[in-house]
Amino acid sequence: MNQFQNMKVNKLKLFYIAAAAVILYILFVNRTTVSSILKPFIYSLIFAYLLDPIVDFFETKGLRRILSVIIVYLILIALVLFFSFIIAPRLVKDIQVLVASLPKYSIEIQKMVKSFQDSYMNSNLPQEVKMVIDDNISILQDYISTSLQSILDSVVSAFSKVVYFILVPVIVFYLLKDADYFKKQVILFLPTRHRNKAILLFRDIDNAFGKYIRGQIIVAIFIGILTTLALSILKVKYAVFLGLFSGIANIIPYFGPIIGLVPTIVFALFDSPAKALYAAAAFILIQQIESGILTPKIIGQSVGIHPVYVILSLFIGGQLMGVAGMVIAVPVLAAVKLTVRHLVRYIRHET
Repeated sequence: MNQFQNMKVNKLKLFYIAAAAVILYILFVNRTTVSSILKPFIYSLIFAYLLDPIVDFFETKGLRRILSVIIVYLILIALVLFFSFIIAPRLVKDIQVLVASLPKYSIEIQKMVKSFQDSYMNSNLPQEVKMVIDDNISILQDYISTSLQSILDSVVSAFSKVVYFILVPVIVFYLLKDADYFKKQVILFLPTRHRNKAILLFRDIDNAFGKYIRGQIIVAIFIGILTTLALSILKVKYAVFLGLFSGIANIIPYFGPIIGLVPTIVFALFDSPAKALYAAAAFILIQQIESGILTPKIIGQSVGIHPVYVILSLFIGGQLMGVAGMVIAVPVLAAVKLTVRHLVRYIRHET
């Protein structure tokens, strides 16, 4: 009898494996369509995950869940209105002027590069060194031009997806309102034998992942505001756009500040070398405030990963998913580290 039951269980397992393989194959073949369908739901999950602690905070004050969600939405609506009436017009104007001025800036960059090339070509440097410098300048010039155009295209593309601005808030609302229901569904899906250990793992990952991501977003907002104010005081063109870009870039560890600094220096340099120097000094000062005050206070201790592994994860994330991959590389690595640690403990306990 036991042998017959074991055969039934094995056949059932094979059926599930085969069904999963077929489903994965269908999803892979139709990955473009599936991706376009799932994108608003993925964005909604991310926003709901980020907003859930705020809803929980209001709920701990004695408010009902639905009322807490409504309050959070009212706060978000107020922020969106502030952004729309105060910041967005300036940002849109900056982008429009920048798009129209790109050909002019391209010519100016070429003139600056030509002037620099003439200076070192007439120097006493060996010909091989001159060729290496020349090749690297050409690569850098192409990279800056391509990056600027890519950034502008991404911003325009983000604002053009109107359907997400309508659909995502609706999905997020229900995810937040019925968060306990969805959490229970996930828990019930887990095998009973490993359920408690899986819950502990998810809690640890949530603590590391959530704290890091939410902290980085708050720090990025501060960096964006401070950079915009500093560049506005220095009268650097496109201050709002450059501040927004610097704030977003700052989420990427190590490389983010450099990525944010380059366009700031380039645009300030078009006015004068002195303005570029002041802009660089302001940027460095803001980064010192971020690393010495903001990050320790808001994020606290790091995720406990060696810098070599962090840099490696950034390169892998960048290759796989571009900028988005670099943004989530560190928290994903922290999640992997915690998963491995829990697995090792589980195996040792079982043996």
